[in-house]
Amino acid sequence: MKITQYLRLFKFRYHISFIYVILGALIFTNQPFYTLIKPLLVVYLSFNVLLYGGLYTLNDIADIESDSKHPIKKNRPLPSKNISISSAYIFAFLCIFIGLAIVFFYFGKNIFLMYLVFIFINQLYTRIAKKIPYVEILFNIISHPMRFFLGILLVSNKVPYFLLLAILLFTFGYSCIRRIIEKSSPGWQARSVLKYYTEKRLMILQILPLGFIIILSIIDYTSYGTWYIVIIILYIISIFGTYFPNYYRWLLLN
Repeated sequence: MKITQYLRLFKFRYHISFIYVILGALIFTNQPFYTLIKPLLVVYLSFNVLLYGGLYTLNDIADIESDSKHPIKKNRPLPSKNISISSAYIFAFLCIFIGLAIVFFYFGKNIFLMYLVFIFINQLYTRIAKKIPYVEILFNIISHPMRFFLGILLVSNKVPYFLLLAILLFTFGYSCIRRIIEKSSPGWQARSVLKYYTEKRLMILQILPLGFIIILSIIDYTSYGTWYIVIIILYIISIFGTYFPNYYRWLLLN
């Protein structure tokens, strides 16, 4: 059914990243949790579902040629031609417009401007940075600490610079793991930038951020020590996750 193909464009499997928004709001709020339920639901609908549903669709349009050459990605809605490019453009812009309208009228200017920054970073990655080795990793991950900061903006004006940097380093290491998995999967040649990465370099880049996170945890321990410990534990689990690649392949390639 066509509606099933459109639902696939929302890429709900990626929505786990909304945990950053939830954590940002929970850690920095002085209000009871139940007061956050409504604003978080509005952000989830306007941001994860609508705004990023549109951005994911624009990204799929940009990637349609390379995806059509990939043994798994060719089954996605656009390269499989289950959805036309013109219909995908209409769907994408409609989703983005509705998402922006909701956030503007519900939250006001500050959160609305934050959404515009997400659009800018996403499209800069898709149109330019995605083709540049290592730069593409940075632009691919920068939205994760931005999500955490989005959650903070819902409840506070604080800017925890060290904690945001630790989250950036965590996602950088995780992205290196993703590229190791991608290179071990059939059809990786369809994404030309991957040829510039070797497993040895990616493994080094995977380990280095852990050291920097530990340093940040020592410097900033009195402020958010518990959360640095959580980040370090999750990072170590992610590294071991390299040895269980089936989940990563499903997350990346379907």
